[in-house]
Amino acid sequence: MVDYSEVSCERELIMLIEYDNAYAALLPYFDRLWEVVNGGWGDWSGEIPAKVRAIATSRTRACMVNDFMRTRGSRLAETDPTVKAIISKQMFVLSISPPGFNGCIGLRLKKLTEDGFSKNQPTMQVQDFREQQTLPGIKADFHLEVGYVVDKFGSALNSIDLVCPSGEGIYWKAEIVPNGANQNVASLFSQPEDAVMKEVKVRKKSEKSAGEENEGGG
Repeated sequence: MVDYSEVSCERELIMLIEYDNAYAALLPYFDRLWEVVNGGWGDWSGEIPAKVRAIATSRTRACMVNDFMRTRGSRLAETDPTVKAIISKQMFVLSISPPGFNGCIGLRLKKLTEDGFSKNQPTMQVQDFREQQTLPGIKADFHLEVGYVVDKFGSALNSIDLVCPSGEGIYWKAEIVPNGANQNVASLFSQPEDAVMKEVKVRKKSEKSAGEENEGGG
């Protein structure tokens, strides 16, 4: 059995979950989390008239996509007893209690930069969330962010990422990628791609970049 209790302590009061532990715990949820984020973007693209999208500012677009993601996240919580949708001081968090995992993982749904940083107002609550501090009203032992990255024109998705924030920095990040349908979820790590069955693939950005460089180098 996987020992999910292994965590890293970067400094006093900050407990960071390791990527492997987060991956194992969230494995049954990756496909649905991808659907929440990708569906939120799809709602913006498909439900909002083109004329409105054309004049909307990036802030307006981000707010509306976030509302769509919140709605989909709330629906997910309604169908899964291990997921709770929490709103505290306008912060929306999905609190997930995976079976066999010692604790809860709190997920914020956000717009992210290519580097994995969330777009938000720097409130004390946001700062505490990113610093992995205990937040009143939010049941979560570990804080992660899952969100979408858009192209430079703001017209298409580049990726859907899972990020572990650590104060003003990032401890790790991974990409959630759709691949196939009605299949199991599996990691790409140490397995040939053609031997893996998956609904979504999760891989660290560093590994993705290294692979692309190798392909480019012939």
